[in-house]
Amino acid sequence: GEPFSDVVGYWSTRYGATGIEISNNTDLSSIAGEPQTLDDLINRATGGPQPGNNVVLTLDPGLQELAYQELQGSSTGRGSVVALNPKTGEILAIATSPSFDPNDIDDNYPELASAPNAPLVNRATQSLYPPGSVFKVITAAAALEAGVSPEDTFFDSGSYELPGYTVHNFQGKDFGEVTFTRALAYSINVVFAKIAVNIVGAEPLTQMALDFGFGDPYDDFSIPVSGSSVNSLSPGQWTTGTLAQTAFGQGEVQTNSFQMALVTAAIANDGRLVQPRLVREVRSPDGIILDKPTPSIRRQAIPAGTARTLNEMMQQVIIQGGLTEAEIEGIKVAGKTGTAESGNGAPHSWWITFAPADDPEIAMCVMVENGGRADRGALPIAARLMQAYLEEGV
Repeated sequence: GEPFSDVVGYWSTRYGATGIEISNNTDLSSIAGEPQTLDDLINRATGGPQPGNNVVLTLDPGLQELAYQELQGSSTGRGSVVALNPKTGEILAIATSPSFDPNDIDDNYPELASAPNAPLVNRATQSLYPPGSVFKVITAAAALEAGVSPEDTFFDSGSYELPGYTVHNFQGKDFGEVTFTRALAYSINVVFAKIAVNIVGAEPLTQMALDFGFGDPYDDFSIPVSGSSVNSLSPGQWTTGTLAQTAFGQGEVQTNSFQMALVTAAIANDGRLVQPRLVREVRSPDGIILDKPTPSIRRQAIPAGTARTLNEMMQQVIIQGGLTEAEIEGIKVAGKTGTAESGNGAPHSWWITFAPADDPEIAMCVMVENGGRADRGALPIAARLMQAYLEEGV
């Protein structure tokens, strides 16, 4: 029950409805009236025998359950996973922890609504967080479009002084002369800040984020999504410090694993940002397909050539970055870490990834709230999920 409750939602005469229960209410209740139990909901969502139309979801049940278990077992028990097919936009998993049992919602709602860990909030779609270095793939795309090549070299002295703000690398390291590819692999803040300030600029960086879906309300998605944002100020009002911070996903950048999974999927799909879909089809009680949404492209976020270059660079994040845990034997994997200062407790732990990199079947974002370093929090979870999906066919 709980692994699916944030997607399927609940139906309560007292507290209303959420999830697929509200967005596809007409289909679900066409004959049967109000669903009474979680079994009703899951049967309908997975195409089980019910009077009333059946809404068949795109979710991979095994991956969804495993994602939820992994989040529950994470260091904080709080976070989210979103996985999708980058070519079709079909959502394979959209898990959030903590969650709730929708069967007893009438009895438990007041307690759930006031619980400090907010189990009723879908962290994958509704919460917003600083992304930290996973945002560097957007900065990298803007840099490639501005003429930077993967082999261009930059000097990193460990810090970068700007008026009123100094950029430092994670753990205060300095790397000397590095290629752009290595700067992404080692996640060097100083190099990304320099590129943003001296080459890319505020307007193109903001526009790149918008092209990737930041600012979209996703009104046409089956469950509510909080739109991601780069900054409340227009780019013309940014200081160089604001631009530098934005380049590595700090400052005012706010997003979630739903949006970052779509960014990852667009890079995997030759720059095409797919329309995310949770509903595979709607069937009548006797099995006739009444509605079957077809895959569609929201927009071309970046040119195909830029996406392929970024794909290669993200493969090097794992190879040059020594992230052996993310490797799957015989399969090329691309990824990027993020360890985002949250202003409240330990940093948030992020990992975005897709595979096989040469013919992608799955793109994923894992975020562990206050989970600390990416390679110890989000990455191991994603690695197990990717392995399960690609090797074990969960």
